[in-house]
Amino acid sequence: MLLDITAAIRSQGVEHPFTHLETIPPQEIFGETIRFGEIRLSGTFCLEDKTLRLKGELTGEACGKCYACLSPVRYTLHVPFDETFRQTDRREVLAEKAKGEEAETFGEERLVFEGSRVELSHLALTLAVLELPMRFRCEPECGAQTALREDYSSHACQKELPDQHPFSALQQLLTKDQEV
Repeated sequence: MLLDITAAIRSQGVEHPFTHLETIPPQEIFGETIRFGEIRLSGTFCLEDKTLRLKGELTGEACGKCYACLSPVRYTLHVPFDETFRQTDRREVLAEKAKGEEAETFGEERLVFEGSRVELSHLALTLAVLELPMRFRCEPECGAQTALREDYSSHACQKELPDQHPFSALQQLLTKDQEV
């Protein structure tokens, strides 16, 4: 869906409240499919010259699987944002493409809009994915997490089994050097 900014175009420099609902399709992240519930962007927008500033917060929910027991886990998203979009027109975009790859790459990295509507799906996807944890886990801790943690702490340390460490030869040289 597109955010209508007609009010900001008519009254530049004035902040206008907005609430925008976005749907993010399932994303494949590190081999795991993450699903998202309805994502809500809410806050204010203001247009000055050709710069649109959006401030507010993204809220929603992501669903993945616990890294230990593989049970479904829900993760609440709450992300403050403050982003600027640059207004462009078709002639400007065509002129940048004519300049070559540098202009094209630069154009892809910035947030732009054309006309009186702004596409927020890419912004919502970026904010949501960057807020995700490295791995999902059950809350409170499941038995599988406890077992994994206990198993990990029971492993021998490097000094007890130096031949099992990939840098064991270096460790032995360091130990010999200290004894001399």
